[in-house]
Order: sequence, then structure tokens, then C-alpha cells
Amino acid sequence: MTALKNATREHHQLIRAAKRNIFTERLDKNSHNSRELFNIVKELSNPNANAITPSQDLCNSLATFFHRKITDLHDSFGHQTQPTTTEPTTPAITLNAWTHINTEETKATMNSIHSGAPLDLCPHFIFNKANNIIAPHLQTIINSSFSSATFPESWKHAEVNALQKKPTADPSDLKNFRPILLLPFPAKVIEKTVNKQLTNFLEDNSLLDHSQSGFRANHSIETALISVTDDIRTLMDNGETVALILLDLSAAFDTICHRTLISRLRATGIQGQALDWITSFLSNRSQGVYLPPFRSDPTEIICGVPQGSSISPTLFNVYRSPLADIVRKHSIIITSYADDTQLILSLTKDPTSTKTNLQDRMKDVAD
Repeated sequence: MTALKNATREHHQLIRAAKRNIFTERLDKNSHNSRELFNIVKELSNPNANAITPSQDLCNSLATFFHRKITDLHDSFGHQTQPTTTEPTTPAITLNAWTHINTEETKATMNSIHSGAPLDLCPHFIFNKANNIIAPHLQTIINSSFSSATFPESWKHAEVNALQKKPTADPSDLKNFRPILLLPFPAKVIEKTVNKQLTNFLEDNSLLDHSQSGFRANHSIETALISVTDDIRTLMDNGETVALILLDLSAAFDTICHRTLISRLRATGIQGQALDWITSFLSNRSQGVYLPPFRSDPTEIICGVPQGSSISPTLFNVYRSPLADIVRKHSIIITSYADDTQLILSLTKDPTSTKTNLQDRMKDVAD
């Protein structure tokens, strides 16, 4: 009996040592990969995660839940889904068409993409390994898409991977799942190509609001934090009372009104075939939940921009840009990182006046 206990103890010690060596090796290997380090820490912190059992019923239920959540939120906005700002119809600088690309540019873009979707005809690494063969044909499709100002219909469907928000959350509660869109590899190539041209146009002509630090080159969460800290300390050094208001937009990417977005793009200078292409990109989209080996029926997407698409953050920045103009009319300092917005206000010493002033200013921002 003693021998059995000793053997069992030694067995468990060997297993723990093996696990420790594996995680140590993974940590050393990914010491400069913050995303993988985060995944390793999460794996170590939640060893007893509640696993889900895929089924056709769960796929359909999740698809319905995700669709209703966004459509109900979008419908609740009412009049706010219509353009509410006065926007110029004749911008001084315009972008009327996307520039055609060559084979080498297509290859470079393909090599920068490291994921695809389950419906792709082959895994993403085969696209990359065989880019000498595939790139010329993909280049022809992309340039044809630019010339016709239409986004290929077969690339508009996204598969949704439903991930639990917390590993220990109850998998029977659909609210505990987060949708992750899986876009086709060729779609990612053309979207990244367009986003590069769109971003260059916006940045070169200073058309993006300077208060936004998200999804922009040479900007980060650090630049947003530095800006907020500096603005608050400057006001306090001047003897002023400061209020910091934090805004978080619910389902910011998913509830974008297409009509409003197109209007704001046109006002920014995106016109002609370039604007027609984006209109086509946004229209007739669908998505379906995929829990291997089960798939739900596709559901129509009536609003929003696809998360996971490289062009979506840029479109979001254009969409939210009027907020900064509205805020500044009330002498409010604004700093944003993606859909998180910080408003800094200088208040009076009188409590009653401060409350009324604050309510009036925030009502206009909310409207």
C-alpha cells in the first residue's frame, strides 16, 4: 500500500513538473508576444473553464440572440439613426476611386494576413504558401471590384465563433457569449487594400479628429491617457474644478447606421466609385454561428460594420467624428480611444449652477 501511495505521489509530481516545463517554455518563447502571453495567463488562471457542448439548437439560439440584440438596440435609437449634423456637400478634397494594385502589392497584403474563415476553400496558410499562383488571380478580382464599385457578394457572409466572456460563466445563459466574426481570407485582402488607401487619404489631409487615439498610426492607449492626465492637471493648476465623464458606446461597431455613415463619408470627401464601393461593402451582408460541426441559418445584417475587418475601425472613426465638434461647442475637452470617450469639464463653484450647466451640456451631447 505504501508503495502504491509513493508511486501515485511521484506520478502527480511528474505531471506537475511536465506542465510547469511546458508553460515555462511557452512563456519564454512568447516573451515579446503580448497577445499570446495574455492567452497563457488566462489559461493558467482559469483551469476549470465550463466547456460548451456544440449542437444545432445552440447554434440557432445563439444566431437568433446575437441578431435580436443588435436589431433591438439599433431600433431603440429611433430618430438618432438619421443624420443630425449639417455636413458640407462639396468638400475641397475628394477621393473618387480606389487605385488598382499590382501582383506584388497583392502578395504583400496576403502575407500580412494570418487567419481566414471555415468556409474558405483552403486554410489561410495555403493562400500564403501558394501566393505566387493565387495572387495574380486575386489581383484581377480586386481590380475588377474597384472598377465596378461592387464588393463580391460571396465574400459578404461571415461565420460567427461564439466565445464565452468568462471561462467560468454559465454556458446555458446566452448573454455570457461574445460573437467573434470570421471573415473570408480574400475579403480580408481587399478590405486591407482599401483601408490603406482610405487611411492615407484621411491622414494626409488631416480629416480625422485629433482627439481620437484608437486605430491610428503613432497613436495608442498611452497617448490617450497622457492627453487626459495633462488636460486635467492643467485645469487644476489654474485653480478650476474639474469633472471627468466617461462614455462607453454600447455595441458601437454593430449599431452604426449605414445611411449616416455614407452621409459622413461623402462629407469627408469620399465620393464617386469609392463611395459606391463602400455602399456595396455594407449592403446585403449576413452572418451565421458556427460551432463545429454545426452551422446556423444565415441572418441578415441591417446595420453596423463587420468586426474583424481592417476597414471597420477607420469607418467607425469617420462615423463618430461629429461628436467631437458637438462637444467642443460647449467648451468640453474630449479624448477618445476607439469607442471609449473621456469628457473633461471645468465647473463653477456653485453646486446648483454646476448641476444645471452640466445637465444642459450633456443633454445636447446625448441628443
